[in-house]
Amino acid sequence: MFKISEKILFHQIKNGDEQAFTVFYNHYRNKIYRFVYFKVASKEKAQDLTSEVFIKIFNYLREGQKIENFQAFLYKTARNLVIDSYRTQPDEISLENLVETQEVAGDDDVSKNFDLKFDFEKVSEALKKLPDNYRDVLVLRFIEELSFDEIAETIGEPSGNCRVLAHRGLQQLKNILKK
Repeated sequence: MFKISEKILFHQIKNGDEQAFTVFYNHYRNKIYRFVYFKVASKEKAQDLTSEVFIKIFNYLREGQKIENFQAFLYKTARNLVIDSYRTQPDEISLENLVETQEVAGDDDVSKNFDLKFDFEKVSEALKKLPDNYRDVLVLRFIEELSFDEIAETIGEPSGNCRVLAHRGLQQLKNILKK
């Protein structure tokens, strides 16, 4: 449903409608925050980068640029800003932050949350051992639930390569988790 109304929102944003941008922002902010937070070392940095993503998108739309696949473009913008932030101020990904990422998802069931947190700790430790290209594809596919076509647009690889990266990344992740 939102995909259809995105084009209307984009048109309104291009024409300076701030309320349309607010609707768009409210729809995507948690997804982008979670994606960025998973990759950086602090809540504050994730918040700053998330804000920067939406400022860039707003400016891009106001300039009248055409976007074919908006969700992929949004994640690609977020990914590029994270990469740029590593270049200027490299940080280590903290396990504590990765565990807190699960809490950002908002699960209220305590026992389920505990089990998820424990599993998430194991998986997040294993993910840290994967090469960046495998980790990015796995996060986009299984945490952010993007299609392979959207992942391809996000990381600039053909869709087939993304499938291969996901398959190989899962194999390596399984091997790491077995140890």
